[in-house]
Amino acid sequence: MQVELTTERAARNQSTFREANEKIERRAEALVTEAERVPFICECPDPACTSTALLSFVDYEVVRSHGDWFFAVPGHEVCVVDDVEVAKIVKRCDAFTVMEKVGRAGEVAEQLDPRS
Repeated sequence: MQVELTTERAARNQSTFREANEKIERRAEALVTEAERVPFICECPDPACTSTALLSFVDYEVVRSHGDWFFAVPGHEVCVVDDVEVAKIVKRCDAFTVMEKVGRAGEVAEQLDPRS
């Protein structure tokens, strides 16, 4: 039971940040050019995190191309929560790291994907 609670909590926390970033993207599209970078909220599992990463629209769309992918600022790449693996690193970039939710956390992330 603890494993399911941990993985679901991690996925829900990150999905909350993902929803906020979807709103940021929609608003930014009207204000900035395609080449500019936009500050998006770190999608790590820490609900108190307020860090941001500058991503281009192309970078952001790559992250959003998979319902179980999120991004985190460097140093926020949390793969284990309460001794349960919840994510793995897909790709490291200078400004952010692409993370993939795994197991039950991945299933919940896919279910909560606003683009699915």
